[in-house]
Amino acid sequence: MSSQIFPIPSEPRARTSAGDAMIEAIAEAVAIKLERLASTSQRLLEIEEAAKYLGMTTHALRHKAGVEIPVVRIDNKLRFDRRDLDRYIDRAKREGV
Repeated sequence: MSSQIFPIPSEPRARTSAGDAMIEAIAEAVAIKLERLASTSQRLLEIEEAAKYLGMTTHALRHKAGVEIPVVRIDNKLRFDRRDLDRYIDRAKREGV
């Protein structure tokens, strides 16, 4: 992947202080991490990913899908919104679901 989101100059400056060099190195590291995070962090998860996220079996998640946990159907497949899964976790902490 290229760093299109955060372009980083490829040519070094003629006079770069140690502080500027450190700031550029940190900015480059942050840009790389943001690119990796953006590519791996999908909002909708398939049932296997969502079950793993919640720490339960796919069978248990299918049982709760649409009843306790909201579900999105795309192409006749169940998808789970990461935000809904986080709300389910938060609710379970408070209510003992």
